[in-house]
Amino acid sequence: MSIKSINMVNKHIDFQLEIRLGLTLIVLVLLTLNFASHYTLYRVKQSLELQTKDELYEAGVKAANLIQREGRDAEQTRAFNEIQLDYALSRLAVLDVDPELIKNPEDHLRLDSLLMAIDSGLTAEELLPLLINQPVYFHKSGNPNNLVLFPARSENRGQVVVAVKSSALLSSLERAGRILLYVGILGIVIIIYATLKFARYVIMPFKSLKEKAVDSGRLDESGGDDVSRLIHSYDEIISELKQNEKELTRLNEMITRRADDLEVYNNYVLKSINTGVITLDNERRISTINRTAVEVFQIDSGSIDKADYHILLAGFPELLKEIDRFFENGETVSNRQIAISNSDNKETVLSISVSLLEDSQGRTIGTWIILNDQTEFISMREELDLKSRMATLGEMSGGLAHQLRNSIAAIVGFARLVDKKNSNNPEVKRYISHLLGESLEAELLVARFLDFARPLVISPERFELAKLLENTVSSVCEKHPEVNIRIEQASEISEEALGDALLLKQAVGNIVDNACQAVKDKNGTVIISAGIDGDYLEIRVADDGCGIPEEYHEKIFTPFFSGSPSGSGLGLPLARKIINLHEGKLTFESIPGHGTVFHIRLPQRVKTAEKAAPAKSLINS
Repeated sequence: MSIKSINMVNKHIDFQLEIRLGLTLIVLVLLTLNFASHYTLYRVKQSLELQTKDELYEAGVKAANLIQREGRDAEQTRAFNEIQLDYALSRLAVLDVDPELIKNPEDHLRLDSLLMAIDSGLTAEELLPLLINQPVYFHKSGNPNNLVLFPARSENRGQVVVAVKSSALLSSLERAGRILLYVGILGIVIIIYATLKFARYVIMPFKSLKEKAVDSGRLDESGGDDVSRLIHSYDEIISELKQNEKELTRLNEMITRRADDLEVYNNYVLKSINTGVITLDNERRISTINRTAVEVFQIDSGSIDKADYHILLAGFPELLKEIDRFFENGETVSNRQIAISNSDNKETVLSISVSLLEDSQGRTIGTWIILNDQTEFISMREELDLKSRMATLGEMSGGLAHQLRNSIAAIVGFARLVDKKNSNNPEVKRYISHLLGESLEAELLVARFLDFARPLVISPERFELAKLLENTVSSVCEKHPEVNIRIEQASEISEEALGDALLLKQAVGNIVDNACQAVKDKNGTVIISAGIDGDYLEIRVADDGCGIPEEYHEKIFTPFFSGSPSGSGLGLPLARKIINLHEGKLTFESIPGHGTVFHIRLPQRVKTAEKAAPAKSLINS
């Protein structure tokens, strides 16, 4: 074989290898896509099955709790129906199960009857977890039903909650997975076959053409050998280098322009960020200060350039102390908190960091000071700490309150017994009357504390707002007949709200009762009104009492704080807790000597027939 033929064979082999590698890569990509589609479908099916399983577990827990709770059959049946509707169950039932039948499945007739009552696909071994109070989840591929058996005990009987939910989507996903598998296998076979055919029909014509060109002597000799190909490649490289030289020249000019604009760009960045930045040169004079720092310190921008930082920041001694300490000790200041006050006497908490400013070669070119406003963050952290402490207090004192209630009940019982045995002794009966009165007051205080300490759960329902306000006023009027309580333009309060009517009545009642306490000594007036304010439903309770002293404004929602000697200090905190559970907000405005208005704002989940007229404020400026 001639040298030309050997060169052509080598080139043919390289080209053939490239074609086959390329086709193999295509097959691998298609296989990967097929696997990815299978995996995605599997994950979707697994997620849907897990979601269905969790819903069945939740329904089983609720049903088991209902069985264990004492109650009438009608109430349990209604609750079972509600659970079945809430979780879209196709079946929710309670079966009596003999544990011995599962342990020793010798009575095949009874065992088969039990399995048929639950699901014909179950076996006795699959029921064994029930013996250790573990739920059983069962789902058979191709069957749309998902089943959970949840153990429960009622009146010393072994019972099992059977919850079944049908998921047509899950069944469809399983069928689609099988179809996709079969189609995928068939597709892979077809693709491999087509790839082999394609490789053959591409390579064979190329081989035939090259062999014919060599045999006919029409092959271009200038590009056939290695040298010619190298020269041809070198020409292409030189052409590319010239093109790259032009591109590099253009990029160099662009970089030069960008370098000229870099300082301006940095100034734009410093002006845009919400973090305060101050830089000092090596002579400790201010080099730059951005917009945020100017606003925080309320500095005149005309006196900044090359100013001594001691003069410019003279009104903030805490900040100067940290900067001076950095220059004295040489230690980097990192996220140290200080409090400053501006000209409006508004306190701001800053987190400051001070460190050296160095260039790319490590030489010191100045100092920079970073300032972050931490006021809002600290406020949020304090609020979270307060909530955590209150939660801990509720848990600890809840048990104590229950014990106190038991002790008070014992005192009342013994007092009544003594009263009964000394019915002819007026002095003893007078003492017993005082004892009973004090005990009942203590019982009422403990009951209100338990109401505040226990976790509240909202049971939302639709209710008429006007009716809720009327019922609230009726209840409070019985306690405070001397106070004039009225609902302003009650006929125009036509909103229908969604929420826990019982809890909201308690919250509004506590606020109205608080208002009555403020005006009862002067036979004052309490006005209640409601209306729509943007995206919120607002209820306003206004009184013309003596108002709330300013030093009490931050304390009135704190448990056990009360401005009245006879108050428990739990009414307003409980009202705020209920309103917060409804994702609402409770605020107030008060001027000592002129009255107070409480605003209850709830998210507007209402339908409005006619917007209510606003309440007339009883506060006179």
